[in-house]
Amino acid sequence: MESWNTVEPDGMRKAASPETESEQALVERAQLGDTEAFGELFEQHRGRLRGWAERMTGDAYLADDIVQDAFVKAFLHLGTLSDTSRFLPWLYRITRNQTNMRLRRGGPYRKESPFSVMQSDMKGHFAEDWEDLDNMLYHLARKASDAALLEQDPAESLLRKDLFEMIHALLHCLNAKERGIFKAYFYRQLSPEAIAALYEMPIGSVYTYIYRSRKKIGKEHVRVSLSLMSEQKGSGGMQKSKVLQLPAWTTQSPLRASLVDSVGRMLAIREDRQDPAKLMGISTVAFSMKISNRTTFADGIYVFDWKQTVHDFFGKLGYRITVLCGQLSNSPVPVLGAVERFPVVLPIEEAVIPFIRKYLNQGQPLLYFDTRASKPYVHEWSMIYGYDDEHRVVYLTDPMTPGGKTLSYDDVIHNPVRFLAGIEGETACEESGRQTEEAVNRELAEQTIRFAVEYARNGCRYTPSTIYLQYTSGLDAYDRWIGFLRDPCHLPNRYGIGHLFAYYGEMKRYASQYLRTAAFREEAMRLTLLAAEAYEQAAEELDGRSADVPFIRTSEMLSADMRSKCAESLSRAKEFEHAAIGYLEKALNHLR
Repeated sequence: MESWNTVEPDGMRKAASPETESEQALVERAQLGDTEAFGELFEQHRGRLRGWAERMTGDAYLADDIVQDAFVKAFLHLGTLSDTSRFLPWLYRITRNQTNMRLRRGGPYRKESPFSVMQSDMKGHFAEDWEDLDNMLYHLARKASDAALLEQDPAESLLRKDLFEMIHALLHCLNAKERGIFKAYFYRQLSPEAIAALYEMPIGSVYTYIYRSRKKIGKEHVRVSLSLMSEQKGSGGMQKSKVLQLPAWTTQSPLRASLVDSVGRMLAIREDRQDPAKLMGISTVAFSMKISNRTTFADGIYVFDWKQTVHDFFGKLGYRITVLCGQLSNSPVPVLGAVERFPVVLPIEEAVIPFIRKYLNQGQPLLYFDTRASKPYVHEWSMIYGYDDEHRVVYLTDPMTPGGKTLSYDDVIHNPVRFLAGIEGETACEESGRQTEEAVNRELAEQTIRFAVEYARNGCRYTPSTIYLQYTSGLDAYDRWIGFLRDPCHLPNRYGIGHLFAYYGEMKRYASQYLRTAAFREEAMRLTLLAAEAYEQAAEELDGRSADVPFIRTSEMLSADMRSKCAESLSRAKEFEHAAIGYLEKALNHLR
């Protein structure tokens, strides 16, 4: 172990030579605050660092923790690195120091104390015998039952009673020490550090116990479920896999607005094929535009009220949905501005996989937010259309893989952003049933146009509560974007700008296509068509720059001349969209 403190691994010595020019450029960009460049460095070196940390600790779970801490420290102190060609050796030293600090607290395989320590340490604090599983569960169930009775809710009381009976059955698969650590972490919400002190054991061992206990309980849950299903149905158990067919819902390539694309695919599986322009319009995605106040990274595309927007979108299409959402604790959460209000959840299989099985077994795919999208994307909306219990994978769409891809159950469970939505059924509305299809479409078009005008003039109503996450939306978003390009002191994010031009160019084009289908009459229709033409011209300006600044992963910087051209195109695009909004306002006056 001592050699790790003084000698770098062979692979490290090779990597210590000057980095390639592209990687050194990423380091220099990251020093200037380019988070996307640092994210690229993270992707390049995470696997290697994890291997070093695992060799040092002998514990894969602890290695993940160490690498995460090392990258956080590296990001915070990147400005102190004077020689950018030595980034990897510098990062290695940070990882080594983090590992040594963890090992000084105790490695994962040192001598461990008996379970009775917990009882002796807790003497005087709890009257219950926590060594006795039956007594512990009875105590928990009694407290939950008393709370439910105080709330005057018999249904809640029954639900909690059933829950603890299920926990009782599952926890018997753990030995005494595993049960003690598991309940201390999940029921009493003690930190791993507190549990390590309570048991007089290394903190690494606590992580290992928690990890192994999760696995054992997960397997026991599957075993119990299979047994119950066999008894109830007299069959061989629950369905082990289900993969739905993927019909083509549009002859065009996948939409860059992956939320709308995924919903279109979900409806196509239900044999409800919708026109892409209609979906882009009534979802209001085609008329939205949001730019970060901090950088030209394209995170603003994803920052909106997910639950309300998705519910409204499906509602306009005549469907009811159920949403499962959350964010993992102690995990870096992407697009935090969108999910900061989600409840904090634990990465437990029983909280996610049964939800997926339920809908797929009914022939219903699920909407899913994928933080492992294929490059050049960082994360995207997708659709889960299959699962396989034997191989423990789900099948889902990906913008870069036409045939779909797979994710392991663990990948889904440990996704730091949890968002799944399944269709429960169709809405029953007698009033809309009496309306003609033309009247329904006209009403939806008027709602969409009202949104477009309101959004353009006043911006998005949804704003993150986290102070440092701020965005500019509507027509003002153009000015924010142009400001980044014309500011000589600002370093535009090249990758983000490529994404923004490609995405918003397509949005404006679909806005034009949708407006051409509006079922208005006379002067209102004429004005709407003029607005459609203006959106088309805005799209041409954005598409032209998208060809010059393609959406790809690259360390290439934007030249001063290209920055100027991009700013000019954005100015013209804003003028066209401003004119479009003026036409839509006049059209609304005629509709009134």
